[in-house]
Amino acid sequence: MTSNSYSSMTGAISEYANLRTLPAIFSVVFVATSLYQFGGITEITLTWFSNYSLTTEHAALAGIAVYAAAFMSSETKRFESYETWEQIALGAVPVVTLGYQYVSEISTFINDLGGTSPIGAQAAFVVTLFGWFVAVR
Repeated sequence: MTSNSYSSMTGAISEYANLRTLPAIFSVVFVATSLYQFGGITEITLTWFSNYSLTTEHAALAGIAVYAAAFMSSETKRFESYETWEQIALGAVPVVTLGYQYVSEISTFINDLGGTSPIGAQAAFVVTLFGWFVAVR
């Protein structure tokens, strides 16, 4: 095997690995930021960045950023190409995520859904997770 074909093969393997690694990293970031935003986990601290503790605002923005990146990298990039139920799921992610963070009526509605139980926040997390699965499939 010549060195040219070896480097070509390792380059192809590397590209393949990157294609699988990035969506996995995006998925972990999206799930973690959504869990944090809706109260599923209490604190995310990045010790490598001077013990930075994630804020709910940064969680919402990071979640939307990876959601947009995942949607733009999907094979079906045109919103019109999705079925109606898929469009609803895709549109619900930014509405719920950003609405919960920036629109007090939405956060109040979600938080009051279960009374003293966290069922509203759990439902919001499930809605965003379902929208994520639609975007990345």
